[in-house]
Amino acid sequence: MGQLEKLATDHHSRAAEEWGEAVGRIAYAADEGADFTAEEFARAAVAQHAYGWWQQVMDLINGEEVDGAEAIMRTRRRAEQHLIQAGPVCYGDLFHQAMAQARRQAAQRFLTATQRLADALTGPAARAGDGTGHATAEGAAR
Repeated sequence: MGQLEKLATDHHSRAAEEWGEAVGRIAYAADEGADFTAEEFARAAVAQHAYGWWQQVMDLINGEEVDGAEAIMRTRRRAEQHLIQAGPVCYGDLFHQAMAQARRQAAQRFLTATQRLADALTGPAARAGDGTGHATAEGAAR
């Protein structure tokens, strides 16, 4: 497993853990008969969708045997397209509007988390990194 695959696996694990913790807080409140807040529910929804972006990366790496850099960059393009193409939700109930917002926040979170990597893979310094015009994994993981 290369450096970028390890990086993706670490992010995927952290996203799964964050989602589990957020859902656990809601479940605990429900078990105790207490109300949970909209913020707690929003945190769980964003965490779920953020996990989904990292799951897409892992599916590409494990299922299609794409290298880590390509898997992350493909998923970044999907996240960017999601943000560009997803229009404002001005219809439906508040739940649908909130879930659409959670999906947008998760896509933005994924893009933010992978921005330095994308810059390293596509920037001028990376293209000069190995003499062939291709980024190196070591330079991208920094």
